[in-house]
Amino acid sequence: MPEKFYTGQRIGKVIGGSFLEGLAIKVEDDSIIEDTRIGSILVSQTEKKKYYCMLTDMVIEGMNKQSLTELPRGAEFSLLNRITKGTSIYTIFKAQPVLAFDLQEGKNQPIRNIPLHASSVRRATYDDIQDVFGSFEKDPKRFFPIGSVLDMDESTQVCIDIDRFIERSSGIYGRTGTGKSFIARLIMAGIILSDKASLLIFDAHSDHGPDSIDEENYHVKGLKSLFGNKVQIMTIESSSVNRAGVLPIEIDVRDVEVEDILSISEELNLNETAEQVMIALKNKLEAQGRHWLHEVLVNSEELAEEFKDSEAIVNRSSLLALIRKLSVLKELPYLKYDRSPGTNSIDIILDYLQRGISVDITFGKGDKLLHYLFVTNVLSRRIYNKYMEMYEKHISNRKKYPAPRPLVIAIEEAHRFLSPDVAKQTIFGTIAREMRKAKVSLMCIDQRPSQIDSEIASQIGTRVILALSDEADIASALAGMKNSKQLRAIIESLDSKQQALVIGHAVPMPIAIKTRGYDQSFYDFVSIYGPKTDVEDNYRKVLEASEEFLKDMEY
Repeated sequence: MPEKFYTGQRIGKVIGGSFLEGLAIKVEDDSIIEDTRIGSILVSQTEKKKYYCMLTDMVIEGMNKQSLTELPRGAEFSLLNRITKGTSIYTIFKAQPVLAFDLQEGKNQPIRNIPLHASSVRRATYDDIQDVFGSFEKDPKRFFPIGSVLDMDESTQVCIDIDRFIERSSGIYGRTGTGKSFIARLIMAGIILSDKASLLIFDAHSDHGPDSIDEENYHVKGLKSLFGNKVQIMTIESSSVNRAGVLPIEIDVRDVEVEDILSISEELNLNETAEQVMIALKNKLEAQGRHWLHEVLVNSEELAEEFKDSEAIVNRSSLLALIRKLSVLKELPYLKYDRSPGTNSIDIILDYLQRGISVDITFGKGDKLLHYLFVTNVLSRRIYNKYMEMYEKHISNRKKYPAPRPLVIAIEEAHRFLSPDVAKQTIFGTIAREMRKAKVSLMCIDQRPSQIDSEIASQIGTRVILALSDEADIASALAGMKNSKQLRAIIESLDSKQQALVIGHAVPMPIAIKTRGYDQSFYDFVSIYGPKTDVEDNYRKVLEASEEFLKDMEY
């Protein structure tokens, strides 16, 4: 590792600025300018504190405008260049203070003031980063390394605080091809390693649980291969159930609510009248102990006949139109009408989650948007209800009923569940706003954050923002964050792959990182620190028995 990352490299000194607008730092050595990038972490250290600042702008300044516009530059004026450099003409780094580290107490503090005029400023070092972001080596159950500071050596690991990450909902944003799935899978692996929460992953493109092939045709290990029996794969595809250990998803028609159908109204071409018909039908049939969707799909002809003279309750022509449009649901292989005991996927999933086993529900690589939206809504709504029951029991009698195990629900294409029109109908808006108390949070993976309801977007706790090109997407990704103007410049400076801005609840300060590689080195890391599988345990027992046998035989 270059020595400068341990000892720090002096940048210059503070010559002006303010708490709100940031510091003005006069650069003393022009040779470092081209090696420094927007988003770099600078440190001004006093006797009591270290002030961490994020570089937000670079400005060429002069003693007057004439020196900037009229003094000649170039090799033939090298003597004049040396005379004027740093005096008549110089470079200013503008840096926003984002965190203070108390050297006496050894802990982070919110930024409440700024360093003194003429205070020395240097690059951040390895120790500076470890002081504020924590260390996996010191506390592997809490801190998980997701990358390195952009302009520093890869050993300067940036960790997220898993305890704080799972407390609130999170967002992973980036345009297509930036590596959202890889960083999402890294963080999922960190959650499993910590054993602090269970994951329920709605894996729209089979990117997380099963093994896959990346864009460069390399084999990529999924979470199941990495963690064995700590991950259970379930699927809606009957052809995949034959694979060892993969379980089918089965949903009883009576578990489907009107809101679940509304979540796929666009795919079913339903209009506003259809919603009114479904609600009226539900109210009428529930009073008779019948489930409205079961009757629509199984007894459609009898139902139409039953309501032929009931125009005031359900319009018959509207009912017939609804029956026709919902008939496509009869083709769903996972929708069951005579579910047998022990095949309730919702109860099975809940049992896994409470036992600390994460569940990946995979939908295959095809275009199955209707299946994805429908299954995700139905299962999440029911699991939400179960979690609320467990939480309320725990609150009523903490000694008798344990608190539910923390749960992170990961959804891809998050804007389809959290757009302003849909968020009111799906359960995900409720989870994002209200479920922190019941220890349930969302991990929203999305390429169009601007389409997420603004109220929900502003409440996302931790955000990992990869390259975004649309202005509205950048604004939404930064909704509710301090210094959004400065952070926008950092997002715009990110490379198209493997670079991200991490901000929010799980990190002490905004930080631009190069994301950790999801490759053989990471597989080796998991094999060292990850939970051992039953196979490994059995193998260890066999070795122990063999050693005991050899010992008895005096070998």
